[in-house]
Amino acid sequence: ETIDACQPGRELQATLRPYQIEGVRWLWFMTELGLGGCLADDMGLGKTIQVIDLLLLRKRQAASGLALGVCLPNAKRQAPGPSLLVVPASLIGNWRQELARFAPSLKVFFAHRSECSAEKLSEIAKHPAPTLAEFDLVVTTYGLVRRQSWLEKVRWPLAILDEAQAIKNAGSTQTRAVKKLPTSCRLVLTGTPVENHLGDLWSLFDFCCPGLLGTAPQFKQYVKRLNQRQDAEAFASLRRLVRPYILRR
Repeated sequence: ETIDACQPGRELQATLRPYQIEGVRWLWFMTELGLGGCLADDMGLGKTIQVIDLLLLRKRQAASGLALGVCLPNAKRQAPGPSLLVVPASLIGNWRQELARFAPSLKVFFAHRSECSAEKLSEIAKHPAPTLAEFDLVVTTYGLVRRQSWLEKVRWPLAILDEAQAIKNAGSTQTRAVKKLPTSCRLVLTGTPVENHLGDLWSLFDFCCPGLLGTAPQFKQYVKRLNQRQDAEAFASLRRLVRPYILRR
């Protein structure tokens, strides 16, 4: 019931569809409680615009110092500083266009060589938190997270991964670098939370909801036991466990 008081779309330069309003409210509710989540809507349903409106909600909330008129018993006061968005390099231009089109009021810094100079990145690396404090959002790429250690020196209030299947390989250098980002709340966006096997799901949740699915060896043994069962409901317990943290339409 508390989600109904959240009003998506007020600052967005677009009209949200009803299911997108529901998605924004869900994202806001999860982040208010300090929980992680996975927005797993199919391609073309507007994951990008839902996240952009969430960022507008958070900016309004930070400016007012209020919880958007909603009193959640376990809600955390929003920490100062910009949110972090990590995307594949090929999507930098798309995010730039969408942010400029739908949320021109957001102050965005693109931490990538295609958008700023090497000198600017070096300058930020010296004092990242105070230098970036004026922005609402920092957008960077998976490759930059792997190579720019200064990203680990900022306590990000919210970290969002687009095309989060990029961290499905839990043992890769890229995945380990992303999971070292210090952040109060984590969201992942992917239309394919399971691409090849359930290990993909574990790696995503190890980022957005650390500990929920146990350690990698524990989860592997758990899945092995489920595979040994022959009934159709073998994986029902896993579905029940992750369902509150996944929104998929």
